[in-house]
Amino acid sequence: MAIYIAPGNRVGRDGGSFQEVTMDTVRHVVTATYGRYCTIRDNEQAPATSRPNRHWLQIFRTPDNTE
Repeated sequence: MAIYIAPGNRVGRDGGSFQEVTMDTVRHVVTATYGRYCTIRDNEQAPATSRPNRHWLQIFRTPDNTE
């Protein structure tokens, strides 16, 4: 299941590739996607978005190290 995160919040163990989106946070529905992507490592803060009231939607989660 993909997650969405607001700028400045930490992702915990769910680092990966994210796309900037506009969301209806009440119904958890993406209303628009934008061509801006980022990679957020585990336990790091999400970077700022290009406009207020946008979120980062996870499109790929980095697998955990099993070694």
